[in-house]
Amino acid sequence: MSVTETFLIDCDCGARVEALCCLTINADRHPHLREALLDRTLHQFQCGACGKTLSVEKKLAYIDLARRQFYSTAPERERAAERALAEDVIAAWNLAFGTQAPVSVGALFDTEKFQVRLCFGLEELREKVVAQEARLEDLALEVLKAELMGAHPDWGERGIRTLRLDHVEPDGRLAFLLERATEPPAVADVGLLVERARHDRLAERPWRELVDGFPGIASGPYVSVLRLAPPPPPLPT
Repeated sequence: MSVTETFLIDCDCGARVEALCCLTINADRHPHLREALLDRTLHQFQCGACGKTLSVEKKLAYIDLARRQFYSTAPERERAAERALAEDVIAAWNLAFGTQAPVSVGALFDTEKFQVRLCFGLEELREKVVAQEARLEDLALEVLKAELMGAHPDWGERGIRTLRLDHVEPDGRLAFLLERATEPPAVADVGLLVERARHDRLAERPWRELVDGFPGIASGPYVSVLRLAPPPPPLPT
């Protein structure tokens, strides 16, 4: 089941807004929450006093048994605690489906095919869901981002910290948006299209070869180009 909790958040105008946020999403039972994530409306609330849209970042567990997805999402501000959060993800997985789960669980689910990941922020979680739906390998995707960032050194000067997969075009091209290093990070409206073949060639290479080529890009359940170097300083929103 999905678990929700109501919070009160303060708007800049002084009003208090009631926000019903998800602590756990079961995408099988509540597909509308998955759609809200993909539409970028999840945890978005409007202030009734001034009309401003407010975003809420909370720790969130996302499970989709049909698509074999087991994701834990932490707020961007908790990136410094990556190691502890990664350990929490593995512990939660082992308890639910892994080494500490009932034997019957293994008979019900092909647990070896699950993707178990740590994400920071809803945009990163959304990207994992989009990539899995398109049958894209997330390590290959992050290596592709590293190559694209390396080919555009001016992006760093403009405050671009990474790329985010937005969708896949009907012809198969990967549509990326640029993510700016604001506080919190903001996805820009501009981006680029990349031929899927570039991803596919990377995905055919052994996992270890990709990791050795970009040391630090993956560790345990966290796979991200942002692990390669600290992001540029935050820009004003």
